[in-house]
Amino acid sequence: MSISAPIAATGTCPVKSLLRRPGGALALLTGTQGGFPRRPGAMMALWPDGQRVGRLGAGCIDGDIAAHLDRPGPVTRLTYGVGGPVDLPLPCGGSVDIALIHRPDPDWLGAIWDDRIRRRSGQWCVNLQTGHPCRAEAPDAADFALTLPPPPAFQIHGEGDEAQALTVLVAALDLPLLGQEARPDAHSAVVTLFHDHDRELPALTRALQSPAFYIGALGSQRARAARHAALAQQGVDAQTLSRLRGPIGVVSPARDPRLIAASTLTEILAAYEALTA
Repeated sequence: MSISAPIAATGTCPVKSLLRRPGGALALLTGTQGGFPRRPGAMMALWPDGQRVGRLGAGCIDGDIAAHLDRPGPVTRLTYGVGGPVDLPLPCGGSVDIALIHRPDPDWLGAIWDDRIRRRSGQWCVNLQTGHPCRAEAPDAADFALTLPPPPAFQIHGEGDEAQALTVLVAALDLPLLGQEARPDAHSAVVTLFHDHDRELPALTRALQSPAFYIGALGSQRARAARHAALAQQGVDAQTLSRLRGPIGVVSPARDPRLIAASTLTEILAAYEALTA
């Protein structure tokens, strides 16, 4: 199975927590059936003193996973829900499979974190019998293939209430914020939130020359048409312009700056979820 792990905020990153505090175990979600609210690849770090970082469920299985920390062997395999040996039915129905890696390789954890700070997608195979990781594209029968993309970074242009509200929301999720002159990478979203649309053109021109996965601009359909015309006059071709979103957000039209910010953030996170699934 090949899975992309979901987004994890830096402050609650199990990998970073295990690097800071060795001696813990790593619980890895390796399979789901039904409506479980996490994707395979989700992680939780846990220690014998009861500390945990991250969650694998909505509180229904995390405590029981911790009860298996003293089991012998490098990996403990657990199944919860329908068909599992543990009498712990899940509220969402279905079942989940967990690999509890008792002594995760610190070099592996360091490599995962290095990929993250360098904003690279890590490709790993984890042997579910030994817990040993390797960088391999084709897992064997005992391996779990894991893709770990970096979290989405945000480059927000604007000086009004909408830009301020979006910046606050992104910071609250502990997601990266790029400087306005930084070059976005393929895991970055660029948003312009100007009411004076002439001011957005330099930022949009630079963004369209980058591999950013999301480029969006505030404004109505009329503003969108004028924007496309202005960028076309600057030599931006139709295929490149097709990458530019607008009006932005999952709720449109919207006037309240907080709604615009929340709606735009939802659209960006949904686009990244689709990109990394």
